[in-house]
Amino acid sequence: MKIFAMLAAAVCSLIPAAACADAFSDKLEGTWLSVRQFEDRPRTAVSFKGSKVRLENIYTQPVTVEYKVTEKNKDGFTVYFEYTHKVKRGNGRIIDSRDIYELFYHEEEGRPILSEQVIEYDGRGLIIMGEYLRKENFIDNFESRLKHELNSKKPVPTVME
Repeated sequence: MKIFAMLAAAVCSLIPAAACADAFSDKLEGTWLSVRQFEDRPRTAVSFKGSKVRLENIYTQPVTVEYKVTEKNKDGFTVYFEYTHKVKRGNGRIIDSRDIYELFYHEEEGRPILSEQVIEYDGRGLIIMGEYLRKENFIDNFESRLKHELNSKKPVPTVME
């Protein structure tokens, strides 16, 4: 009987986690567009459905991978996913390349934003490389307050003055 009780307790402990996963996927559901467009290339699109994310206009073909929520705090949560693909080097050698994405979901004035986070090794630390807005709330060249705050920090001088 103890085994049944332990099994029931384990199952019950997973139910809130499943409910949280649904809450995150509800917030992410839909298509997000990059606020910056490079030259005449099509704008990058990231689409969430269930536990999967589809990347368009990044690679030669659209890619669908699973994502997970890795960090949660009062300001938002981080969506993590990676994609491994073959890349041909200049010397003709083909290697595996792994691209890792960390998108921070946050809201400003009720507007949901996905910010692509990277670490800058010039002393600034965490910065925002790009941002995505929902297709229905899209504003070209939008910049969040978070991006402005993080990216406006001065780099650490490399030599003493």
